[in-house]
Amino acid sequence: MEVLRFLLGAAMTSQWLLLILFAAAAVDAVFPVVPSEAMVITAGMAAAAGHQNLLLVIVAAMVGSVIGECVCYFLGRGSGPALRRWLRRRYARQAMYERVERALAARGGLILMTVRYIPGARMIATLTAGATAYSFRKFFLFTVAGVGVACTYVALLGYLGGGAFANDSLKALVFSLGLAFLIGLVIEGSRRIAVRRGTKAAAVKATEG
Repeated sequence: MEVLRFLLGAAMTSQWLLLILFAAAAVDAVFPVVPSEAMVITAGMAAAAGHQNLLLVIVAAMVGSVIGECVCYFLGRGSGPALRRWLRRRYARQAMYERVERALAARGGLILMTVRYIPGARMIATLTAGATAYSFRKFFLFTVAGVGVACTYVALLGYLGGGAFANDSLKALVFSLGLAFLIGLVIEGSRRIAVRRGTKAAAVKATEG
């Protein structure tokens, strides 16, 4: 435990934290294997402790994430047929692609602003937007708006945890991550309930018709 506290403290006081945060956010948007959310929370905790500037933390995470999502968009635009072949290898991926494609056509702005709250959907959505030639101008504007809200929210969770457990960085991290997980669970649960209700309503309407 003490080793973890030492490493966490070293990360929070590092002069390279913002640069690392920027890089992690960019990579995570293209290859979702980097825990960038945890890094944003850590940087938010560092801001609460006075080691970082909260606004710079949000901006660094935002810029990295937007750049990464734009890269993903152009990867989708440049490899539409290959992307579809890759997605067809797994039914779940293909089904998600088709849902996102329909959703982008119907309410693209809302999807691009909220997709990062749906587990595993962000990369598919950005690739699909490129593959279907969705307007880059709209994509960029909605992505900036969505990323801005998401990064601010996650950084503030870290800031809140850092303020609540100022004397124990490890407890602050566990608190912030736990709160982020709980909020994510509520959002995902609400989304699933809404989808089920919508499906049932559509089925009843089809039956009555």
